[in-house]
Amino acid sequence: MDYQKYSNKSTFEAQSTVLNAEKVKSARNIFIHGTDAFQRDTYFKQVMKILGVSVNDEASSYMFYGDDFPRDEKIFSIMDTLNMMSFDLSEKIVSIRHFESLNKEAINRIAKYCENPFEYSKLIIISDKLDGRLGALKTIEKHSLCLETKEIKYTKDLMQWLNNYIRDNQIQMDEATKNYFVNTVHLDSYTAYNELKKLELYIGNSNTITINDIKECTINSKVYAIFDLTDAIGYRQRDKSLQIVDNLVSNEESIIMIVSSLTNFFFTLWRLDVLRRKGISAHDIKTSHMKEINPYFKDKYITFLKNYNQEQIAKAFKQLYICDTRAKLSMGKDEILGMSLVMGIVT
Repeated sequence: MDYQKYSNKSTFEAQSTVLNAEKVKSARNIFIHGTDAFQRDTYFKQVMKILGVSVNDEASSYMFYGDDFPRDEKIFSIMDTLNMMSFDLSEKIVSIRHFESLNKEAINRIAKYCENPFEYSKLIIISDKLDGRLGALKTIEKHSLCLETKEIKYTKDLMQWLNNYIRDNQIQMDEATKNYFVNTVHLDSYTAYNELKKLELYIGNSNTITINDIKECTINSKVYAIFDLTDAIGYRQRDKSLQIVDNLVSNEESIIMIVSSLTNFFFTLWRLDVLRRKGISAHDIKTSHMKEINPYFKDKYITFLKNYNQEQIAKAFKQLYICDTRAKLSMGKDEILGMSLVMGIVT
């Protein structure tokens, strides 16, 4: 069966925040992909809820990770599970996270399966970015219900996301209020979603959000926080890191506190890198060795770990030590020390 795409590739306007239950139930293959990790996770949880299956239900759902086993045996395990009939003939759900990490041959096998899926199995593919030139990708899209996500980069993107959210959740906001909201919160769906949830609790039984509600309830997220800096440095975004550290210092954040937070960040990366060098898989690191990290940020840390090797982490510690020493000896302005620190780590 061929499926229409659930979201339009070129715009956020067609991207609903609430899924159509009938489409989800009738689809044999579901393809959740795109650059926004929070929205991918949100879609996956919605799909599982519509199907009446707990994310942690190991009896009727099976989870595989594309970056878990680099060996060829991986694809055989996935295919065997897909084509295996459950004892009670109930529908079996097989999910593949980090699909983009599978090798080309494995992706081709999955694409071939999507053309003729097993009637007692439902396949859910969750992926970041894939090479659009792959013929297998086009096959998967053709034979799947596609749920596409896109990272929010501009105010207009956030406005379109907000319009979808308030429409789907029957919330009233006038244009002035919507404009105030998108120019108040940070440009990402995770922050926007949490701010809206706080607002919904604040207004209670009312379905209307006003500018005064936003002023009373939400914090001004445009002032960057330390976690914005650790994210930018983790992704090795030099220009954004420089912008954020300047913003932090301008808002009277102590350079000593910035150094302390970044030291903790790189200590975590160092600990995870030790595990990686011992041959522990990304999946096992995430599930068994990240108990102190918020579940939403675990995928980010796996990405950060790919961006920093042992030598680069050691270099970061050296730069942090230099900056800490100079700050305590008053050997420069905080703005200059912060910029030098970022350049020394990310460049």
